[in-house]
Amino acid sequence: CISTVLKGICERPELYKTLEPHLLPITKQILSKDGDFIEYLEYALDIITFLTYFPDEISDELWEVFPMIYVAFDEWAFDYLNLMVPPLENYIGKAPQAFMSKIAVIENTNVSYVNLVVSIVTKTLQEDRASECEARKALSLYMSLLLNCKGMLDNYLPMINDHVLTFMGKQASAETPTTRIALFVV
Repeated sequence: CISTVLKGICERPELYKTLEPHLLPITKQILSKDGDFIEYLEYALDIITFLTYFPDEISDELWEVFPMIYVAFDEWAFDYLNLMVPPLENYIGKAPQAFMSKIAVIENTNVSYVNLVVSIVTKTLQEDRASECEARKALSLYMSLLLNCKGMLDNYLPMINDHVLTFMGKQASAETPTTRIALFVV
């Protein structure tokens, strides 16, 4: 129901800012560490996708959701990666400078948002239960980083290259070349 309203106002992006204070507490509750509301995760990610895509800028409160998506992925919602990628790409694409400067506190450790994205991709590519589709979605996060953060990722390029080449070696004998093609694109 909320997604229908959010789709209906896409021509008036200023309205998203008025709805954001009402929607963020709900999405934060759904993304909380315990995963008790996993049945609503798809809806929360849809809301975050709208809130990060249509408004001209991303609020500080909305930036707080980024590490929550990572924690959900890492701890209890790995299977929802395909729904997590669109809002993550919106964060990266909408405000690359801000994205590059953001730091999250994960388990009492400061972690850059870039490292969170790299961790998502790495875990997905190394995970045996990850599907080909999930691997391609994870690789699209690398593409988003490389396209939107030009000149800001120099320290990460060797690591990204190693990840891609390692996974490409595993894909050499795959029946369908779709994931191999995604690797070549990166």
